[in-house]
Amino acid sequence: MNPNFAIVDQHGIHLLVYRPWWEEGILHGMTLSPLSFGGDELTSAASALYSATGLSMLANPKQTHGDLFFDARSVTDTIARVSAEGSLLRFGEYDAVIAPISQHVPSERVGYAISTADCVPVVLRGSAGWGLVHAGWRGLANGIITKVARALGDVKEAAIFACAGGDVYEVGGEVVESIGETASYRPTTNGKFLLDTAETAAAQIRIVLSSEAIESSGLCTITDPRFHSYRRDGEVAGRSITFVAPPSFPDRTGI
Repeated sequence: MNPNFAIVDQHGIHLLVYRPWWEEGILHGMTLSPLSFGGDELTSAASALYSATGLSMLANPKQTHGDLFFDARSVTDTIARVSAEGSLLRFGEYDAVIAPISQHVPSERVGYAISTADCVPVVLRGSAGWGLVHAGWRGLANGIITKVARALGDVKEAAIFACAGGDVYEVGGEVVESIGETASYRPTTNGKFLLDTAETAAAQIRIVLSSEAIESSGLCTITDPRFHSYRRDGEVAGRSITFVAPPSFPDRTGI
């Protein structure tokens, strides 16, 4: 594991965090396998996270492996969603959400999140917000990371959390071809390819950000049982979420 990442205990909930942000007081992280944010377990997992973190709501969209994102920096649009649906847990159909720089939903402390089980969870930090991206190979192929980065504007840092590792994630040639020149891969002896999804994501982030500001956890969800993995466990696989909770005010932190 990259030493800039750590697994911490947040009041009984274990989270993979990016150390510099955690030490700064930014409440964020990727949940581990004891919690699953999928299927019938979604509501109970969210409640457990709320109790451990002080959050009152998760803004976690339904994900379709597409290229759409929801810009939650719009106070009007976000509050309208809450009013219409009563919650932002599994709202809309987006594969990324852009979070505001500070909390802006009245009486709520919102964590903005994406869910994964091998796909790449990317968190982009900008001067005016946060971008949380779910990028499977289809997302990597359709450029959702750079779309979110450009919409976020002025990206300063990027953290790539646990995802399918390049030593074991085998794909066909059509996947590599669809991703194009940013794909990081090596051939196997059976005509397939091992795709390094984290490095592919990093290559796409480097289109808009210096490599010195990009950190990857180095953890593989397929081989590490602490994380959910669809490739390893199939249809019974759970889901992790990777979230950021902006502080209540731009100059205050909120763990």
